[in-house]
Amino acid sequence: MRDLVSGVVTRSPRVLSGRVAMSAAQRRVYDLFVLNVALQLFDAVATYQGLRIGVEEANPILVRIFDQFGVVPALLLSKAMACGLLLLLYRNHRHRLVMPALAFLASVYCLLSLVPWLIKFGAILARTL
Repeated sequence: MRDLVSGVVTRSPRVLSGRVAMSAAQRRVYDLFVLNVALQLFDAVATYQGLRIGVEEANPILVRIFDQFGVVPALLLSKAMACGLLLLLYRNHRHRLVMPALAFLASVYCLLSLVPWLIKFGAILARTL
């Protein structure tokens, strides 16, 4: 933006180092979105590796989808859908329920995916040492 009096080019106060500045609430929503996507990626990789070494999938819905489409296509499809839904939530970041919903989803994935897989892989690692 050009200052009309001095002719000096200045940046809008909302733009810092070429990026648009976020409010604190927007930043928290963004961070929760990134955390959820990372948890989805972790779950996909952990599920694939777990199945490869003989661990059974605990999610009965995924087991049925595995039977229908195969492991890799089912994982790609389910994680693409999950990330798409996360993106829809993130795109509506101004809605008052988006931040609690993303926090809830991250908590659920930590409890039902991250922790169980870490325990399973930790037990396997302990047996090999």
